[in-house]
Amino acid sequence: MTDQSGESSTGDSAKHVDATRKSLDILRYLKENGPASLSAVASDLDRAKSTVYRHLNTLEEAGYIAEYNGGYRIGQLYLDYGIQAQRSHPLYYAAKPKVDALADQVGEKVWCVVEENGFAVYIYLKSGDELYRSFTRVGFRGYLHAFSAGKAILAQMAPERVESIITSRGLPAYTEQTITAEDALYEELEEIRERGFAVHLEEAVSGGNAVSVPIQLDDGSPIGSICIAGPAHRLDEETLVDDYSDRLLGVKNEIELSLKYESAPVEDRTERPHNLERKN
Repeated sequence: MTDQSGESSTGDSAKHVDATRKSLDILRYLKENGPASLSAVASDLDRAKSTVYRHLNTLEEAGYIAEYNGGYRIGQLYLDYGIQAQRSHPLYYAAKPKVDALADQVGEKVWCVVEENGFAVYIYLKSGDELYRSFTRVGFRGYLHAFSAGKAILAQMAPERVESIITSRGLPAYTEQTITAEDALYEELEEIRERGFAVHLEEAVSGGNAVSVPIQLDDGSPIGSICIAGPAHRLDEETLVDDYSDRLLGVKNEIELSLKYESAPVEDRTERPHNLERKN
């Protein structure tokens, strides 16, 4: 491969890609491990200290990390990025007021979830009055097949897209209850399509249950899902199905109408994509 000058650029491109990966590895390490020293980062990532220092220095100058107690931590720039990522998704504006109202009604945690790169991403949460310490958080990414919110989305996807996600992400287990067999998953997805909602019973975390509905565009493709989650002792299967599924289906209809007819708040319109059409 040559550039416009006729000189080979393959080697330089490979170096740039490798350098980017090293920087991303460092950022991921600091995110998962908290503040850390240069020596700790270099040792745990098995990189030369001189190399890690250059990456840390570049990332700090750009605002992606900051010095902290003699080490480094993720910079506050990511807070701005996270808020922008959340608000840039069209489902956020349509779902937020409905999620807030539903959480106040049921007293449980209500989530807005979307699919991105084959994962379930939790982009908004409203907590009700009932206490429940969830291991998920805004920004959490999880395997679609292990969460009711993810299964609700998978059930409305084109079959080839589901197959692609299973091939690339696999069906790893969070608990002994997680579905790990393709046949069992496809069978449950068919059941979800028939009744309109999905549940998980301690499949993502021991002691945690949830019920979810997909949010769909006019062509039927899923743009995300809404989920009510709580402790298994309070939200058993009967409660999820008999008490909460109909509530969620009603909210689903409201959100889908909002997506079709309403706009984002005036002050935020420049931050929101206007094209809601989605093709599989």
